[in-house]
Amino acid sequence: MINQPEPSEAPDTVAHGRRIHVLCSAISRSMAKKSQAKLGAVGLSAGAAGFIRAVGDREDMTLSDVAKVLRVETATLSALAVRLERDGLLVREPSSKDKRAMLLHLTPRARELGEQAEQITQAELAKLTEGITDADRIRLVELLQGILKNLDGDPP
Repeated sequence: MINQPEPSEAPDTVAHGRRIHVLCSAISRSMAKKSQAKLGAVGLSAGAAGFIRAVGDREDMTLSDVAKVLRVETATLSALAVRLERDGLLVREPSSKDKRAMLLHLTPRARELGEQAEQITQAELAKLTEGITDADRIRLVELLQGILKNLDGDPP
């Protein structure tokens, strides 16, 4: 028989952790599905839009820099970078400071698509917290950052 906590005992942290994981995963999948459908209309995947946003936010980024920003492995982005370059959205050039590093630059077309993607993303993100007070939004972000810090020590 499984021991059930007495009402006066602390809540089951494993059950709460599982519920938080399930909810965060469901939110992520739902956002990706909705965004992907709309981003596809402008010719981008959600991954490409995120990549373009990351590179567009800062000059002289390397693939490794983008991977850190997006919290993925560099190898995960390699094929995407090749596709973006092939499609005329990304230019890679050797760094003048480090000959081993390739700097990433967006083309004007990528910047245009990135702006369209950002409008789509902003509209979806606005829906994410509809009906939730500003105070609750702030607290939710703080709580989620705490959870992420518990997992890897580095909240975004």
